[in-house]
Amino acid sequence: MNEQKPIHYFVCSKGSDSLGLTNATEDNTIVEYFDSEEDVDLAKFADIVKSKPNCVQKHFIVNKGDDYCAVETDSVKNSYVFSVRLKYRIVSTLAAGTATIESFIEEDKRLENKLAKPERQPGFKLRDADGEIIPDGIKFALQILRDREEELDGEDEDEPEGLSKEELFYCNKDWVGVNSYMDDGKDYFLCAQESNYVSFECETIDDIVYLKHDGGYFYFDIDNKSSGIFIGKAVPTKEQRVQIHYTNDGDICLTAWGGRVYVACNWVKSAY
Repeated sequence: MNEQKPIHYFVCSKGSDSLGLTNATEDNTIVEYFDSEEDVDLAKFADIVKSKPNCVQKHFIVNKGDDYCAVETDSVKNSYVFSVRLKYRIVSTLAAGTATIESFIEEDKRLENKLAKPERQPGFKLRDADGEIIPDGIKFALQILRDREEELDGEDEDEPEGLSKEELFYCNKDWVGVNSYMDDGKDYFLCAQESNYVSFECETIDDIVYLKHDGGYFYFDIDNKSSGIFIGKAVPTKEQRVQIHYTNDGDICLTAWGGRVYVACNWVKSAY
């Protein structure tokens, strides 16, 4: 039995993302539709939410296609705009009361301070954790860095017995992986995997460094805003390229080409 109250969605019927019954983000929700931008009245929406004490009272969600906005019911000027890629994380934590609009805003500020000013560097080379240049064709893994609290929690994890030195290195860490169940010829897409690293490599073409896996190139599907990072056989166009940013502390961040869309890269760890 789900004892958590549902969160209230207000969804634009024109160009809506067609809330799906199989999408966990839409589980346990109340949905009302509006026709157009002119019908967006946050104060009215807040009153509707307040009139329904059996739903989450502190926040509600306004959805217009791939654009989402979390709004505070008691102060509608306090809001947070996010993309469809972050929907599950934002909506689920707001509904559970484990995060607030203010916490997401502060998180964005911390990330902004961490990131260096984006500018294309001529002769860019990918470097490893020790600062060494990774030559084309050399295999490597991409670790997903955990939050500091998660790192501290994980320090007491018991190491399995009987593992080699290399296996112990990869144990209890999150890695960028590739989904393994698409055998119908479609392009593979990146995901997060625990203790199951996947090998990648890079290739330099016309002074552009491309990340690759199994002969395919990382790319963004520019025709589908809800998509993540895919791997395809063709060299990406400029609009499809995945851009690599070094943060101020030496980590890297993968984003769509040409913009500061850093928070669009949100890894959701799945259990199989």
